[in-house]
Amino acid sequence: MSHTVEPSSAASSEARAAGLPLARAAIRRILTRMFGAPAFDPASDRGDPGLTGPGSASWQVIGEPAAIAGGLRGLLVQVAHPLAMAGVHDHSAFRDDPLGRLQRTSAYVTTTTFGSTREALRISHRVRAVHPRVQGIAPDGRRYRADDPRLLTWVSIALTSSFLAGHRAWAPFPLEDEDAFVREQSRIGALLDPRVDLRELERDPGALEELRTQRLALPMIDDGTLPTTVAQLDETLASYHAELGINHQGRDALRFLRRPPIPLVARGGYRSLLTGALGSLPPPLQTALEVRWPPAASRAAVAQAGAVLSAMRAGVGTSPSKRAAEARAVDEAA
Repeated sequence: MSHTVEPSSAASSEARAAGLPLARAAIRRILTRMFGAPAFDPASDRGDPGLTGPGSASWQVIGEPAAIAGGLRGLLVQVAHPLAMAGVHDHSAFRDDPLGRLQRTSAYVTTTTFGSTREALRISHRVRAVHPRVQGIAPDGRRYRADDPRLLTWVSIALTSSFLAGHRAWAPFPLEDEDAFVREQSRIGALLDPRVDLRELERDPGALEELRTQRLALPMIDDGTLPTTVAQLDETLASYHAELGINHQGRDALRFLRRPPIPLVARGGYRSLLTGALGSLPPPLQTALEVRWPPAASRAAVAQAGAVLSAMRAGVGTSPSKRAAEARAVDEAA
């Protein structure tokens, strides 16, 4: 069977990737208001493929509109851990700058996935620089630290598992190698470990190449703290179930996620995506968030989110960040 793409077919595929011009402009304005502008410079580091590179599982998953709902799901999963929410409540400005955390999370995910290798290291360094200040005592009397390996792991697997679940539920194509996605995302998360010297790594071209090719040793990977397969991811998630639950701090965050200050025109679609994200959570996580829906209600919410994402996909196409990163990555060869 020939795999040659006819010119008309290629043009059609490119058009689908770009979306519909008028709808694309309107939807992107709304998405930029909610998630912020792209946080990396596609003109920098020409020829650099980034941490995972074109064709990787991460580019496939994060470049798909389903990742928007997957990202919201990841924030919901994070809310289920009281120590994670204590850090947000005590040290985040989300009450004064309610979209700020959403935009910072989006910037981190987009840059570590689609930015150049150095841009990914720099945003990881900025996140790490904040962590030592994020510590205190949760309402239940437990101490927390943002750079605690167990808390770092929770935040990482909350996002990884949610992007993967979102892709399964809402993407129009299956991911052929889900283990590769888990491995790539865990290696990105492992860069937030204070034992990794990011400044030295950035200065060493050999180490950068080892990082890109997944040969560089990273402590949280080598000691098994972060999962590298779907089976390990599921096992790690299950190990947290006894720690989960929601208190007044988590309820505050959940109220914000349900009613963020976004344009009126976007609220219906956003609410459908968030409700779908809640519906996609397994029963233990729904229970931790005090969401008690019958299975039929969860399935209906997931289906409604799928309809919204289908419309968004038709209007916007694939991620502009992915397209910009693809152009940067092949620039050297061109």
